[in-house]
Order: sequence, then C-alpha cells, then structure tokens
Amino acid sequence: MKPKIIYFIVAEENTNKIYKHNFLLIKDLSKKFDYIYILNLFNLRLFSKKKFKFKEKINEKLYVINFNDNSEFKNFAQKKKIVAIFIMGKDPSYFNIHYQINKFNIKLIMIMNQSQIGNKMTADINLKHLFSAYKNYFIKGFYHIFRLMTLLNIFPKISLLFQSDLEIKKFVENSRSKKIEKYLPFLKLSYFDEVITVNSIYFDKMHFFLKDLKDKSENKKKIIYVDTHFDHPDRLSREGKVDINKQNQFYENLSIFLKKISNIYDMPVKIAKHPSNQSNHDFYKSFEISKIDTDQEIYDSEIVIYTLSSAVLNAVILRKKIINVQSKLLGDYLGNINRRYVESLRLVSFNIDKKNDLNKTKLDLDLNKSKLNYNNYINFKLIADGANLSCKKISEVIISKFFKEKTF
Repeated sequence: MKPKIIYFIVAEENTNKIYKHNFLLIKDLSKKFDYIYILNLFNLRLFSKKKFKFKEKINEKLYVINFNDNSEFKNFAQKKKIVAIFIMGKDPSYFNIHYQINKFNIKLIMIMNQSQIGNKMTADINLKHLFSAYKNYFIKGFYHIFRLMTLLNIFPKISLLFQSDLEIKKFVENSRSKKIEKYLPFLKLSYFDEVITVNSIYFDKMHFFLKDLKDKSENKKKIIYVDTHFDHPDRLSREGKVDINKQNQFYENLSIFLKKISNIYDMPVKIAKHPSNQSNHDFYKSFEISKIDTDQEIYDSEIVIYTLSSAVLNAVILRKKIINVQSKLLGDYLGNINRRYVESLRLVSFNIDKKNDLNKTKLDLDLNKSKLNYNNYINFKLIADGANLSCKKISEVIISKFFKEKTF
C-alpha cells in the first residue's frame, strides 16, 4: 500500500514559522498520514535570489523540500497525487509559482481560521502616503490581475476552504461568481469550490492550553499589556518610516496611561512584548517584560490592555476585562484596525493622546458591561462550529474528501 501523504505548499525564507503557526494541525495530521511534506517554492518566486538546495528532515514524519527552479518542481510533481494546504501570497512575485502549480492536478486547500481583523485583498489608496506606500501597492495592487488569471485558468483555484468567520463564508457562498455557477456550473468562476465552517485557531489553542494547565487557580491580580510595536511592518509598507518624535510621544502617553490604570487597581502591569519586536525603547524599561507565553499571561491576568493584536481574541474567548488604547500617533493603518476591533467587540477604549480621568467604579461597570458584547463575535467568528476542534476537523475532512480510505 502506498504511504498516505499530505503536503503544504509555501514560499518562505524560514519554514520554521509554518510549523510553528500550524503546530496543532500538523500534530493531528501526523496521526492520520504517514508523511507530511512542506514543499518550499521560495526559489520559484520572481525577483528571488536562490538560497535553498536541500531536503530537511524535521522528524520521522515531517520533511521540508526546497526546490531550486521550475524544472525541479516539475520533476517532483508531475507523477504524484498531491493534496496540499496552500499558504501563498498573491502579489506579482508569486505569479510564477501559481502558474507552475496550475500545470499539475494538485488539489489545493486553504485554511482561514484566524478570525482576526486584518488586511484587505486590494491596496489602500491614501493620497497622504501615496509615495511612501509603494510596497503596499505592489503587494495588494495586483489582486484584480491575480483574480483574472484564476478566471482564465492560468492560475489554480482552491478546492476547499476552511473558514471560521461565518460572515466571510456567507459572502463567498453568495458571491456573484457562485450565483452564476448555479446556472452555468461548467464556467467554474468562483475561486473557492467549497467552503466548510471550522472553529478558530484561538478556540483550539485555548482548549489545549486549559487542558494542559496544571494550576487553574493562579492569582490573577495583575494587568497585562499585549504589545504591538509602533513601527509595525504593515504600517511601514503603507506609510513609510515613522517619526521618532511621534514614537517617543506615543510611548510616553502609553506609560502614563498604564501607570494610572495600575494605580487605581493597585495591580502591577506586565508587558507581553511581541516576539518580532526588537525595540529597546526606554518604555520597555519602565515595566516588567513577560518571559512566558502571551496566552498564559492573558489567562493569569484580570485585565488585558492592548492597542491592536489578534492575541486579544484569546482574552475574548476567556471573557476577560479588555481595555483598548487609541492614539492618532499610531497612524492611519493601525488606527483603522484598532477602530474596527473596538466597533466589532464594543470595547472600552481610551484615547491616550488626551488626559483621562479614570474612576475605578465606573470603569469596572463599563468593563463588565462590555463583556456581554463578546457573544456575537464569539458565535460568528471564533466558535462557530460547536465544540469541534478545527485541527481535528480539518484533517478528517481532508481524508474524507481526497482519500478513499478513512482512518477515523
């Protein structure tokens, strides 16, 4: 009997983050498949310098294969049945990869179970940052060309989409292309053939976190600030280099606000610094920096404060008291995402550019009232599929859809 193999198709300089971000899914796939191959097509990108020429063994079941050019990928793919989880960009640097994949009968699967508020598929046009946002225009500005290529069957479509956001699932299933396909199914206009509801990755993470937690009676008398660095790469790509004076002012305002919250609640504030944030700003010397996982810190805290971070969705699932921090110094892009989180979750939010006179009794009432608003976000975006773990459901559906034998 041939070994049962599932693939990931990616284009990454560092494939470790693929394993890290999909750890729970890969763990479950390992129980149902003989081998898992991460096919790294980074060298097939346009404008890419070739760096990888080796096969890497992660463990007894997981391998990474890096292809040097189109011919190497062709030799590998042309005689294989490939069902692959597809993690790929859509800007012109990835166009050759999409074109090469479309030459073979590869079944592509996409997983969108982050349920966070993030980037649009198309470019943000802002006259104020017209010339500094060239990176964003390159990354997002060619989406309609990409979509045209899929309509013309030059680029591949997605056989199966796993989606945790019911609003997006409804949008896809009621799109214009889907409506046309109902009457003219041979046209195959939709980018996604089928959409299946799964719970968010945050539900999975909290499930295993709480299951593995040895001491669930931890003292929660502390406040955690979930950090997002001021010069976030997504901001830089749209607005250019940040002003150092604005950065200093932001951190000064933030420090004042956090200390004020700390004083009225008589609790220490810890900073959960983002792993990619290498800033040594003096702000970080004024507070204790967490040395443990952010999920643990959120669980162990009574109040969670943040500007914008998807990690706050863990706090939503745990129904924590959440305080949002706003500032015009964050810029248009980060400020917009900040605003959308506040509106979607109806959070208590403070503008730290202004003086805030805080009253503990009123703030507690507002925070407890705000927690009642989490239900809609939880039911439609985070836990829309009952008690089903997404990692388990995804692996089971893949087998039922694409492999004859069932092992569950």
